Amino acid sequence: MSRIIFGRMVAGLSLAITISTLAACSDNNASRKAQSGQVTAVSGKAAIGGAYTLVDHTGKTVTDVDLSGKAQLIYFGYAYCPDVCPTALQQMGAALALAGSAADYYQPIFITIDSERDTPEMMAQYITNNGFPDGLIGLTGSPEQLKQAMNVFKVIGQKVEDPDSAAGYIYDHSSIIYMMDKNGEFVDVFTHSTTPRQIADRLISYKKTGR
Repeated sequence: MSRIIFGRMVAGLSLAITISTLAACSDNNASRKAQSGQVTAVSGKAAIGGAYTLVDHTGKTVTDVDLSGKAQLIYFGYAYCPDVCPTALQQMGAALALAGSAADYYQPIFITIDSERDTPEMMAQYITNNGFPDGLIGLTGSPEQLKQAMNVFKVIGQKVEDPDSAAGYIYDHSSIIYMMDKNGEFVDVFTHSTTPRQIADRLISYKKTGR
């Protein structure tokens, strides 16, 4: 079973988000070691998000600026992930369904960390899975492009050799749904322990602010 640990601490105008999470995308991850990354910010803004250039599931090059204009729900994973990634994307899909008309305020995005296998064609197929959000955008790119995107979102990802996998490897990675505003600024995060109803309530509440 994947282990996901998340903590958030707010002190005055400083916001510190400590993520200790490593979602081992395999059926047997007893030997996986958790990794942690820390995100800090001053003046109440978390240091999550920034400039990136990727390729969408239609083969079009897109940047963070191209995707601005709508609030976003972003998840990093990979298409060959057997359990954690589809669960998170179904969680996102269920939350958006529960959010009703407020769902139109948000653009769901899936960014792969596996440039080797997750081509635009693969992403186009993957994002249509049952239970995934309507209108989900799949993003991939070169190893350098994906590394940049992972860096700005403080995503942890580690390639792990696995003889039981058809490709011979899997990825251990952080499993977080990021909520960003229409300008690409960090708003909130959701983990596997957050229920779709809780996420939906947050989405509805934030949409009412009109930001």
